Amino acid sequence: WYAQETEGFRTGARVCNLSYLQTDWYIDQMKRPAYDSPSVPITWKRIDYVSGTREAVQVYSGVLEDIMGQLHEAGYSDADIEERFNGNPFDLTNIIDSWILGNNEEVNNIREVIGIDGSIIPTDSIVVTVDKEAVLASGMKIAADSIPDVMHISLKGRRSIYKSELMMYDMLARTNWVRPMYVALTVGSDNYGDLGKNFVQEGLVNRITQFNTEESGVRIDSEKMYDNLMNKFKLGGIDNPDFYLDETVLRMCYTHRRIFAQLGMQLLREGKKEQALKLMEKVDKEIPNTTVRHNWHGGSPDLARIWLALGKTQKAEDIADQLGKTACEYLDWYLSLPTRYSKMSTSDVRYYFWQLQEVSEILSAANSKKASHYEKAIDRYYGMVAYALTN
Repeated sequence: WYAQETEGFRTGARVCNLSYLQTDWYIDQMKRPAYDSPSVPITWKRIDYVSGTREAVQVYSGVLEDIMGQLHEAGYSDADIEERFNGNPFDLTNIIDSWILGNNEEVNNIREVIGIDGSIIPTDSIVVTVDKEAVLASGMKIAADSIPDVMHISLKGRRSIYKSELMMYDMLARTNWVRPMYVALTVGSDNYGDLGKNFVQEGLVNRITQFNTEESGVRIDSEKMYDNLMNKFKLGGIDNPDFYLDETVLRMCYTHRRIFAQLGMQLLREGKKEQALKLMEKVDKEIPNTTVRHNWHGGSPDLARIWLALGKTQKAEDIADQLGKTACEYLDWYLSLPTRYSKMSTSDVRYYFWQLQEVSEILSAANSKKASHYEKAIDRYYGMVAYALTN
């Protein structure tokens, strides 16, 4: 919002807050153009999502499958069924229009016969028909051997779908892959709308695709992500030692460093060492250790591994050594606590002990003399941890 409102940046993109998307007033806003962005493709009338209406829709697993079975037994062909349901009964558009919004008289009659009143999702297995020409024209990464005919959405284990997710599904059903949809990396998996298996990372966002990328293993679009990180990201002077970086800002700095590490590892897997080296030089310069200290959750262990794979052993050793020193400092502090408190910190102690083991492996791979130092530290802390937790 700040970037668009104040800096006039990417005014053609539409930012959508999933927490607000549960409210009718925010859905109203999303249905209106903003800046240079058209409205989002939500087709529901206001009466369909007004506060208190369809806050959540229950999932009735197997209902639609039973209906299809009965129709087949009655002699209906697949073509007959599709005619009665205005298309594939399991298609997301059909589920929304017929079962959630109640716009299909045939389905309303069936609902009355089986005794189900109100909006439901009658299956836990939904599909989205894929327009392959639109996919090719969209420029998204083809994250599998071929473009599938349908995208699968599994709601297995779900009892209900909340309004914000229903809005996401309506956008997905109507956009026809012409307008890309993304989910920010910082969004928790509970808000993925069961679409996480279809994500392809392009930077700080995951693009929703029709591919099952968990099966294909293609989770990063390295070409787009490299262009974003190298040519489009503006990191705003993180390297300036005169800037104060508070805890909140540092968390975002670590997020940015981590995506550099993720991309670097992917480039190595693809054999693109020259690009990986340029990427590493950029992150080393623009998110330096002098202002953003290396730590574990910021992706620094992978940075060390990448430097090592590129033959820059001293760079790898420096990062691993700092991580090791930090782990030792935390272990010293935890183990200095009275026994009852150190026992309460067991998970933290194990976490930093595990870090030491990883540091030792990186340094050993670099043939560093410091590897033996941390191997001895591991032995020493192992004894201390065992004593602290058993006395």
